[in-house]
Amino acid sequence: MDYKYDVINYNKNIPATIMHLNLNSDTQKAELQWHRETEIVYVINGRCECSHNGEVKIIEENDFILFNSEDVHLVRPVNGTSCELLCIQLSFEYMRMFCKPIDSVFFDVTEKPDVKARIIDELKKIADVVSSDDDYSDLLQVANVNNLYYILLKNCVYFRRASASVVLPKRDFSYAKTAIAYINENFKHEIPLDEISAVVNLSPSYFSKYFKSVTHVSFSEYLANLRLENAIEDMLTKNSTVSDATFENGFANVKSFITQCKKVYNCTPAQYKKKLLKK
Repeated sequence: MDYKYDVINYNKNIPATIMHLNLNSDTQKAELQWHRETEIVYVINGRCECSHNGEVKIIEENDFILFNSEDVHLVRPVNGTSCELLCIQLSFEYMRMFCKPIDSVFFDVTEKPDVKARIIDELKKIADVVSSDDDYSDLLQVANVNNLYYILLKNCVYFRRASASVVLPKRDFSYAKTAIAYINENFKHEIPLDEISAVVNLSPSYFSKYFKSVTHVSFSEYLANLRLENAIEDMLTKNSTVSDATFENGFANVKSFITQCKKVYNCTPAQYKKKLLKK
């Protein structure tokens, strides 16, 4: 599992990355991520929970959320459900051909319901083509994606320093990004609170409050959940025993692994593995 900065690769035929995802809350990992590319997540079926720069919201079927460059975000099905998503990551280099100062731009569709409706119509078309078996679907996708670029660039562009009236994210996420990267690299070892707070040069008490305000979970719980997901993954993919998965993923003992699993999944690691293998 990777909480690092994401690098996006593109289909050479289409100027965007298009992903069709079917997610289930029982198996979907809660990974905070950020990347340079603007991303649009459209809900085809079901409902999903999104964390966007520390704010949590529910995105309903036939609606979407837009994440601007470097926004810290997380997308997962509402607990106990599944959802079908279309994720589109836009190319900065492609947009630069039409908008030279693209690095200083962010997109906002919240104040333009008519534009949002046009974007949803385009996303529906892209979703339909993705699920088709047409040998020439790439031709349609090029047209659909270009229409999406046109709508965004024509109607939704704002410049980050252009006006004092432009509202930018209130929280500074640089500390969270540094902390998450450090946790990702070191979760298999003990990480005391004073150690992680020193990494970001904040006092332990301030870091605790700050981290929870950004991730909506305490540092200790975040670390425990990361260890839990990796331990369960090892049991599934490597056939690791409960004991091996415990100590290879940073838990102090088997009891703490079992306790965390019961807290999150209401069953023991062995029971949860059995449940997943039946799916």
